[in-house]
Amino acid sequence: MHWIPQSWSHAHILVSVFPFVGLIFLLGFYVTSLITKNEGLQRSCLVLFFLLGLVAIPTYMSGDGALDVAQQDPKFSMDAMADHQGWGYAALAVLVATGLVALIQLFRSRLTDNALHLVLGLGLITLGLMAVTGELGWETHHHELDLATQRTPQIWSHVHIILNHFPTVGLVFSLVLYVTALATNNTVMKRAGLVAFVICAILGVPTFVTGNASMWAVTERPIEGISKAVINAHRDFAIYTLFGLAFTGVTAWIELFRFRYLGRFSNAALYTVLLFAIVTLGIMAETGHRGGQINHPEIRLATDVLPTDPKAGLNAYVELAINQVLWFVPWQTVHFFGYSLIFGTAFAVCLRVLGLWKSVSFAAVHRLLPIGVFGVAMNVFSGMLILQADSSRYLNEITFVPKVIFITIGAIAVLYFSVAERLWTIKAGEEAPMSAKWVAALVLISWAGVIMGGRLLPYV
Repeated sequence: MHWIPQSWSHAHILVSVFPFVGLIFLLGFYVTSLITKNEGLQRSCLVLFFLLGLVAIPTYMSGDGALDVAQQDPKFSMDAMADHQGWGYAALAVLVATGLVALIQLFRSRLTDNALHLVLGLGLITLGLMAVTGELGWETHHHELDLATQRTPQIWSHVHIILNHFPTVGLVFSLVLYVTALATNNTVMKRAGLVAFVICAILGVPTFVTGNASMWAVTERPIEGISKAVINAHRDFAIYTLFGLAFTGVTAWIELFRFRYLGRFSNAALYTVLLFAIVTLGIMAETGHRGGQINHPEIRLATDVLPTDPKAGLNAYVELAINQVLWFVPWQTVHFFGYSLIFGTAFAVCLRVLGLWKSVSFAAVHRLLPIGVFGVAMNVFSGMLILQADSSRYLNEITFVPKVIFITIGAIAVLYFSVAERLWTIKAGEEAPMSAKWVAALVLISWAGVIMGGRLLPYV
C-alpha cells in the first residue's frame, strides 16, 4: 500500500507536496469563486483552506521525524537542512493562520469582500513562503541537480521534480471539489472541476516530456544509487498515467462543450469523468511510488524487489519498435495531420474573436473546437511515440523547450473559449471584448510557435 507511509521520510514525501501544489489549485478555484460570486464555491474553498491548515500538522511532524533521520546521514548538509526547516516553519505558521481565518469566515452567516480578500492575501503569502521552502528541500536531498552531464542539462531533472507534483496533487484537489459539486449539485463548481481536470491533463504533457529528459540527465553519466532499470519501471507507468489523464481531460472537455449548447450536464458523462479520474489517480499513485524509489532509498522496504534489467519494460519495447521506418513514418504523418487540425481550428476561432468573419456568431465558430481537441489527442499519442524513438536527440534540440512551453500555454488558453460567458453571447456583427482578443492573440502565437519549434527540430 503506497498510500501508507513506512517511515517518517516516506510520510514527509507524501504529505509535504499537498500544501504547496494544493494551494496553487485551491487559489485558482478561489479566484474563480470571487469572480463568479458563487457562494457555494466560496464556502467550499474556505473549507479546503481550513483542511490545508490541518495538513500543516502531519507536515510538521513528518518533517521533524525525517530531519532526525537525515541528521545521521553525512551526505546531507546541516546548514541546508536548517534553512529548509526555518522557512518551513514560517510557511506552515502562515498556512495555519490562513486556515483559521477561513474557518472563522465559515461560521459567519454572510461572507464579506474584506474577509474573502484577507484569505486570498494570506494564501498568496503562504504560497511564496512554500515556494522557497520547497526549493530548499529539493536542493537538500537531490544532489544530482548540481552534477554536470555530458549532454543533457540537469535543469530537466529540476523542472521534473517540481512539475510532476502538479498533475498528481492537482487531480486530488480537483476530485475533492468535483465530488462536492456532484453532492451539492452546484453548476459553477461542476464546471470548475471539469476545467481543473482538463488543466491536469494538459500539465501531464510537459511532465512526461521532462521525465524523459530527466532520465538522460541522470544516466548519461552514471550516478551512484540511480538505476536505469528502476527509471524505466517508473516511465512505464508514466505512459499509463499520460493516457489516463488524456481520457479524463478529453471527456471533461467534451462535457464542457456540450454544456454550452444544452445548458445542462449529463449525469452519465459527469460520472464517467469521475470514474476516469479515480482510475487515473490510482495509476498515478503507483507511478509516483516508482518515481520515489529512483532516488529515495529511505522509502524502499526490505521486501521490495527492484528491477535490474535496463532493457526490459514497455518503454524499451516502444523505443525499439518506433525506430523502424515501418512505424516511424506513419506516426509522423499522423502527427503533422494533427497539427493541421489544431492550427486550422485555432486560426478560424481566433480570427472571429479578433474581428474577422463578423457575419457569424461566436457560437458558430465554437462548433469547430472539437476538431482541434481531436487533433491535440492525436498529437499527444503520436508525439509520445515519436519522442521515444530518439528522445535524447529531440530533447537537446534548441527549439524543443519553447515547443513544449507553447503547447502548455496554447492548450490552457484555448480553455477560455469554452468557459467565457461574455464571449458566448457575441452575435453576428458584434465585436468580441478586448480581453478575448488578447487571449486569441496568445493562442495564435503559441500554436504558431509549436509548429515552428517542431518543424525546426531536424535542422538546428
